[in-house]
This record gives sequence, C-alpha cells and structure tokens, in this order.
Amino acid sequence: MAQGEAAYKAEDYEAAAIQFHKIASGEIPGDVPRAQFWLGKSLYKLGFFSASLSVYDEIVQAGPSHPFHKLTLPWLASLSRELPEGAEVLQKVGTYKPTDLESEEFDEVRDELYYLLGRFYYQKGDLAQGIALLDQVPERSDYYIPSQFFLGVAYTRDWKGEPAVDAFKEVLRRSIALREAAAKEKKREKKKKVKVKGGKRKGKSKTSIELTFDEEMKQYEHLAALGLSNIFYMVGKFDTSIKYLDKIPLDSAYFLDAIHWAAWAEFRMVEVDEANANRHYQRTLGYVHTLNAPFFEDYLYPDALKLKAVTYYFNCRYDSAKRTVDEFNRRYPKTMEDLKSILDQAPEDFALYDLALKIRKEESGLDPFVEQVALKALQDKQLGKYFAYVEELEREMEMFEGMSGTFKSAGVGERVTEDLDLALSQAREATGAEARTRITGMIKEIKDLKIEMIKVQFEILEKRKQQKALEQYPAKPQKPEIDAEHEIYKYNGEYWQDELGYYRYEVTSICKE
Repeated sequence: MAQGEAAYKAEDYEAAAIQFHKIASGEIPGDVPRAQFWLGKSLYKLGFFSASLSVYDEIVQAGPSHPFHKLTLPWLASLSRELPEGAEVLQKVGTYKPTDLESEEFDEVRDELYYLLGRFYYQKGDLAQGIALLDQVPERSDYYIPSQFFLGVAYTRDWKGEPAVDAFKEVLRRSIALREAAAKEKKREKKKKVKVKGGKRKGKSKTSIELTFDEEMKQYEHLAALGLSNIFYMVGKFDTSIKYLDKIPLDSAYFLDAIHWAAWAEFRMVEVDEANANRHYQRTLGYVHTLNAPFFEDYLYPDALKLKAVTYYFNCRYDSAKRTVDEFNRRYPKTMEDLKSILDQAPEDFALYDLALKIRKEESGLDPFVEQVALKALQDKQLGKYFAYVEELEREMEMFEGMSGTFKSAGVGERVTEDLDLALSQAREATGAEARTRITGMIKEIKDLKIEMIKVQFEILEKRKQQKALEQYPAKPQKPEIDAEHEIYKYNGEYWQDELGYYRYEVTSICKE
C-alpha cells in the first residue's frame, strides 16, 4: 500500500494502479477498502474515467459501512465534469443524503454537490427537496447560473409562477453581468497585450458536445429566456412571451425553437389584440416561412403546417389552407410509415444504435426526406449525451491500447478491459433504446397531427361550400410596425441569414364577418 501511494504521489499512476488493484482484488493482503479508493483515484488520473466510476460504484453500493464512502462523493463530482450524463453519475450522487453534504470534507465542492444532488431530486420528481438544495448554491459559485435555471424549471413544474420567473430572470441578470465583466477584462488584457485562456471549469478538452464555461452559461441564458416565454404564454401574456423569445439570437442552438414558439404566440395574440389581427397573422406566417428556410433543412416542424393551414382558415383563405393540408398529406403520413420501417429494420436496441449512428452521420442510405425526419428526432440534446458517452468509452478503449505492456497484462489492465467492454455494450444498448423512444415520439406526433389535419380539412371543405363567391375587394394588409433599427424590404425569393425571424407574410382576410 505504501509503495502504491508513493507511486501515486510521484505521479506514476500506472504503477500505483497496478499495486492498488493487487490489494483490492485480494491478490496480495492489505487494506482492501483503502486500496479500492486509491485505485479509483489512480484510474481517474490516468484518464480512465469510466473505469474509475466502476470502482467508485462498488464503494457507493457498499454504503456508509465502507470507510471511504463519504470521501468518494467529491470524486463522483469530479467524474460528473468528465463524463457525459449518459454515464449516470448523477444517480450515484443521488444515493447520498442531503445531510452528508454538511461534512467539512466537502467545503471546497459543496456548491457543486448542492447542484448535483438538487438535479437528482428534480429528475426523481421530488421537487421540494430539489428546490431546497438548488437554492443553497451561492451567487459566487460557477454552478449558480445552472442552479437558478433548474430552480426555474422546478418551480414551473410545481406550478409556482412567481419564483420561477424570479429564478429565470436571475439567470439572465447574472449571465449578462458575467459577459460584461468578461468584456471589460478582455479590453484590459488587450491593452496589456497579454494572452489569456478563456474561462472554463476544470476538466479535459472538449468532446463533440462539451462546451466552454462561457458557452455553457450563454446556453443557460437562452434556456431561461425560453422558460420565461413558456410561463407568460401559459398565462396568456403572449406579447411578453414573444419579448423573451426575441432575446434568443440566430447562433443559438434554440433559435428555431424560439421561432416555432413565436409563431404560436403571434397566432394567439389575435385573442387579445383583435384590432391588429391581420398584423399578427402576417407575423405568424412569416415565422413559418423562416422555419422552411433552406438553412434549416435538417430541422422539421410538422405542426408548423397545421399552424399555417389554420391561419389561412381564420382568414377564409380556404384554398390556401387546403393546399397546406395537401402538403402535409403528401409528406408526413408516408414518412410516418417509413419511420416505422426504421424500427422494424432494427428490432433490437443494439442494432438500432448502429442504424441511428449512420442516420446522424447521414450515411444510412434511407430516403433523404425520411433521413431528415429521423435525424430531427435523433438530434435531441439529451440523446446526444448518450452518444457522447459511447464516444468517451471508445476514447478510453483507444487510450488503453497505448498503455504499456506491463499495465495491460496486469490484473488492473484486465479489469479496465472488462469494465470498458461491459460499459460500452450497455451504453450502445441504452443509446439505442433512447433513440427508439425519440423515433417513436416522432411517429406519435405525426399520427396525432394527421388526425388533427383531417379535422382541419373537414372544416375547410364545409366552409368552402358555404363561401361560394369570394369577396371582390378584400381588405388591404396592415403595414408592419417598424422602429429606427429596421427597414422594410420586398422578399424576392432569396433567403438571407440576417432576415430570418423578421419575415412578414402578406395575407388578407376575405371573411364577410
């Protein structure tokens, strides 16, 4: 044990891991619990995060009776920064009691542990306990902004609007303050002509889905704007809902979601601002026009066609509404059947993982439109974390091949290989299961929309019979309201990125009443 700890302190983590594994496995006599704990530390330092998690999981399962149970918690916090959520580190953190966090050993990581355990209880559905923990993360902490965001979501789920709004606004306030402070610092450093690294929480270099600290905080800012928009939409304050959606810029991962939500909010604005109904209908169709831009071919919003059809319907433009329904019927019912065939091709989750991976790389050989719809379902951000965990395990397996022959042939090498093989197999299967859930959800969405579109089509045909001759002189469309920062340009068939989200589709009502 002394030799292993000496090797660890000398940063010879290979030798340390070999020695600790001998004791932990019972190959040689020694303090098994202590060796387990140090083995987890050694594997972490070597970059075998999944193998380290496997060791710590044994300690977690042993419970408080294990002498190193409490000291394992900060290492789980470290692993949560290194491993994607698909590794389910949060579930292991969740085995600890909130009172465990008050121990003085956790002084340096208590803020992070409040955040992690709060998120666990939130996911578990224990909103009161989750809120109590998240609310204890102090403002000075790197975890303050994400904690405030999850507080807002938890309060929303608990139907407590005012504290939810306060939490989301705090995310915006703090995020803007951090950005302004960073800009001032950058300006000072530029004057000094000194290069500095960008802010980033401790951890390894980025993988395919990891973000820098600044990027992550900006993402929470956009999510908080969506959260505020959702709350105000639910209480009928559609103009305020749109105000927060306007805060989400084009380069955000949530821009299209904001456009989609804004289209519905504008449509609902007619209920509270009937005098300007035409202006809101123009903006509704303008947002749908943005969703159909060629920049976003990989992102499909099938219910946008329903919104478009209903907007025409309320303006008595029944022929245009019917054409929109026909467009839906041409594309989506067949796509629904094609998506079902994808699931039929891969009845096992493991096989679906392989197919889903090809779809994400756009190498599936499926019909291009079907591949796009499936890709939309598989671009779910939560699902991306499962794929990222598979990537992490594959990285560790590749790294293992570069280890010394001594390490690979030792007992610890055999353990790492077994742990990685098992974890990779389980991760691929779990990712396939999540992919199946997403594709099944898309099938259900199209199926539900198909039923709704049949109702819309029936209403259109009935109204078209009653309409007979159209009015000869429909009212002129209302002019868009513009300010000093905007100008009006005629759309000529070309899409420009800086115009996205600002289209106004001229439509006039030909209703007699």
